[in-house]
Amino acid sequence: MKLLLASMAVLAVTVYGLDANVCHPCPQFWLPFNGSCYRYFGERVTWGEARDQCRDHYSLNGRADLVSIHTEKENAFAYNLFRSPAGITPDHVTAGPPYYGAWIGAYKTTPGSTGPFIWSDGSGLNFEQWFEGQPSNWEGNEDCVHLWRKNAEDDILQSWNDLFCERDLPFICKVAPN
Repeated sequence: MKLLLASMAVLAVTVYGLDANVCHPCPQFWLPFNGSCYRYFGERVTWGEARDQCRDHYSLNGRADLVSIHTEKENAFAYNLFRSPAGITPDHVTAGPPYYGAWIGAYKTTPGSTGPFIWSDGSGLNFEQWFEGQPSNWEGNEDCVHLWRKNAEDDILQSWNDLFCERDLPFICKVAPN
């Protein structure tokens, strides 16, 4: 039964991300959304390791990077990837620290500063979904950004938080078309 539910959830995420204008397939295990391909990786690594692992992925569509998010719909899609059965479970949330989430590609150009943030793929930060009071740059050392989930209420907000780049978290990669 759990396998059936997990399969249905992954199918729902896939169908939600289908785009009639996509004329190229995504690599195996990657999901399409609005002309790009996305993949959630459950391995917990630092932000820099996540970026490097994403960049190791190539396809006919281009080179992967940590996900850059440019619309509310893309933010919801990325959040749902990390919340799907292929991503986290309630046990992960209750067992994890309050910083539970998944790395995305936003980071500060000048470490230790208050900003600005940019995307690791070089695109501009034209959309933001910060949790209330964020970014906080707590202790002057929160230079990287993750999708944040402390509790079930956060599933509605689908917000971001700045965090120490050395924290180990799962991550989401994106291959944008060339």
